Amino acid sequence: MNTAKALWFAVLLAVPGCALTSKAEPLAVRYFTPGWQASSRAPDRASADGPRLRLGRISSSSHLRNRIVYRSSDVEVAMYEDRRWTEKPEEYVRRALARALFEERPLVQAVSGGGPALDVELLAFDEVHSNGGRAARVALHYAVQDDRTVLDTRSMTVDVEVRGDVEDPENMAAAMGAALHEIAERLASLVASRLTAAGAGDARASASP
Repeated sequence: MNTAKALWFAVLLAVPGCALTSKAEPLAVRYFTPGWQASSRAPDRASADGPRLRLGRISSSSHLRNRIVYRSSDVEVAMYEDRRWTEKPEEYVRRALARALFEERPLVQAVSGGGPALDVELLAFDEVHSNGGRAARVALHYAVQDDRTVLDTRSMTVDVEVRGDVEDPENMAAAMGAALHEIAERLASLVASRLTAAGAGDARASASP
């Protein structure tokens, strides 16, 4: 083997070794929590005979995990490699609903037994990109049901504009917190009204001769 061929083979053998031993830049992952602001409404404490409700199953779409999701169209989603939520989004939803339902409204939280239960499926917890800017979107479907019937069911979506520098993930987290609390307040108001009306109807039926 002549000198030129020997050098060529030496280069071919060295290249894979360099690729294996070289170190890539470590991924700097950042963790975020949706901005949390206490509600301005005065607590409306439940009485012992107030409407009872069990906060049931809170689930989420399979793509909603710790990695932060963004979308630039209605049919495609992607995930940031270096941005994570500190918890799964469904846990934020559970806490926001528990506060809105049982700390701010006169509902009694039931932990077992029969009676109405609220089940929620989280459909979106996304950063939405558009030509006009960016927004935080929270979408869910809920159902209030007892052992016999579905008392109320519907889907809800809330979008909140990301303010300030839209490239700053802290601003996105603040907008997501606002969207989460707005949708929790809306859902809690609807559920409280539905249960109060149902209770009044049952009372009238019991009083009828």
